[in-house]
Amino acid sequence: MPISLLQLLHEIPIAVVDTETTGAAAELGDRITEIGVVKLLNGQVVERYSQLLDPQRRISPGASAITGITQEMVTGQPTFGDIREKLCELLAGSIVVGHNVNFDLSFIHREFARLRIDLCELCGPTHVLDTVRIARRRFGRGGNGLAKLAARLLVPQTLAHRALADAETTAAVLERLLEPVGGWAMMLCDALAQQGGPIAFKPAERARSLPLELDEALEMQLPVMMEYLDARDNRTHRKIAPMHIKKLGGELLLVAHCHLRDAQRTFKVTRIVSVTRMEELNVPPSIVPPVQSVAAAPLDQLSLF
Repeated sequence: MPISLLQLLHEIPIAVVDTETTGAAAELGDRITEIGVVKLLNGQVVERYSQLLDPQRRISPGASAITGITQEMVTGQPTFGDIREKLCELLAGSIVVGHNVNFDLSFIHREFARLRIDLCELCGPTHVLDTVRIARRRFGRGGNGLAKLAARLLVPQTLAHRALADAETTAAVLERLLEPVGGWAMMLCDALAQQGGPIAFKPAERARSLPLELDEALEMQLPVMMEYLDARDNRTHRKIAPMHIKKLGGELLLVAHCHLRDAQRTFKVTRIVSVTRMEELNVPPSIVPPVQSVAAAPLDQLSLF
C-alpha cells in the first residue's frame, strides 16, 4: 500500500542506508564495497544488515585510506547481484534515509542497472529523507559531515566510514534533528518540509555525486586543507582553494589553486582522503602544516598521480 504524506513517521518503516565504494563517481564505474542498512519502525531498530561486497574492480587508494577496506577484504565476498533480493526487501515500502543520500542512491541504482533491474519499478513510489539537507536548513551550509554533525547533536559514534556504523549514526542523527519539531509523531509531509521538499528516489542522471566534504568545499569556494595520497601512497597535506571538477580519461579531477606553488594544480579525486575547512583546524588560514611531497601536476601535462 502506498505511503501517505499524512501518515505519522512512527507508522512507516524507515530504511537508513549507507555505502562504502571503490571511489567517488558511480557514473565513471566506481562500485559498492560495503552496504549497511538500519531498519526502523516506531522509532526503534528492528533490523540491521551489513555486507562486504566484491566490487569486481580495483579499490582506489583514497577509498581504502578512508574506509580501511582493502582488496583482500572484498575478494571472494558476495557480489551485489547476490544480495539484491535482500536489499529490495529492506527498501521496498520504506522511507529511504541517508546522509548525503544522493551519493548512496547513485551507486545503488547503478548496481541495479548493471543487473538490468529498474529499482524504481521494483520498489514503487518511495519517499527519501536526507539528514544533510535537514541539517543545512537548521545550521547553514558547511560543517555538516556526519562525524561533525553527530558530535554537534551529541550522538556517539563507534566507527566512522564503515557502512553499518555510519547508517546507525545517521539514524540517531535523524532522530535528534526531528526531536525539536515533533519527532516520530510528525507527519511525513512535515518531515519532508524540514529538508525543503521531496527528493527523487532516483537521482538525476547528470547529478554530481561527490563525497559531502568535497562537494561543500567546491560550493563554498573557500580555502581548505586537503589530505592527499601522493604517487607513493604517502599521506600529504595541501592548502588549496577548490575551483571545479573535470573529467579526463575516465577519472574525476579536482582543479584547485595550490597555495604551496601559488598556481593552479589538479588532483585525482580517488586520492583525496579528507577535506577540512581552515576554521575547523583552529589555525590562521596563512598557516599550513608541513607538506610532504610536491603538488600535483598541471592538467595539460596529463601526468597525474
